[in-house]
Amino acid sequence: MKYFELQPINNRAKSSYKDPAYLDENIIRDQTKEVKDLGLLKVPVQILKSNQKLADFYFPSSDLAMRYLISDRGRILLEKYRNDSIQFYPCPIMYGKHSVVDFWITNKRVFDDNLIDFVKSDFLFIKKKLISLENERPRKYEKIEQIIKFRDLDDLRIFHKEEIWYMDMLYPHKIQMKEDCALHLLSFYETGPFYLIVSEHLKNEIINQKMDKGVEFKPLEIPDEEWGGPNGLRKQFYK
Repeated sequence: MKYFELQPINNRAKSSYKDPAYLDENIIRDQTKEVKDLGLLKVPVQILKSNQKLADFYFPSSDLAMRYLISDRGRILLEKYRNDSIQFYPCPIMYGKHSVVDFWITNKRVFDDNLIDFVKSDFLFIKKKLISLENERPRKYEKIEQIIKFRDLDDLRIFHKEEIWYMDMLYPHKIQMKEDCALHLLSFYETGPFYLIVSEHLKNEIINQKMDKGVEFKPLEIPDEEWGGPNGLRKQFYK
């Protein structure tokens, strides 16, 4: 089954730090791996551009990283395909000067990194090595990039623990799911990408229901450098 990153590229919300919610320590923040009930936490108001028609999928403000802002019909569709993997919490919306109801912020509660076929996948490891003299400022670093593979998720975890310096980066490069993976909606945490992952069937359902305004679908198995850029494959599908 083919899978795609659901990217609301042109749909981004903002927040206002005048929002009283930011004065409360019990406020929802970015997505974490820990699964817990967020029902008692405050959700900061999300501000949408009033000069654009409301869409169904948004990236929320940056302080809510790895989450999505989703309309009620978007929530219903995702729950139709997998109703146990994401919690949805009501999210206050300002659309221009108008308050909008029936939008939700996501909290992923199941992560599917173990369903990646690591034998057929690889990752981009960016290692930074300090090359400046002891008292030299600003400090200079040599950046070394390499494509690496892991045997399985445990192998990746060991690499994270034993090999990655705090300035190093590990990104998904080319990801394939196991052949027996039959889920239509996936989420990753340890491996990335940090988008919602949808099957080709669910992607087509989103398009058929005209819920793809401002949304792009990047094939999971295509590396970023082949997809983006002036000569990337993305131009075959999106302007």
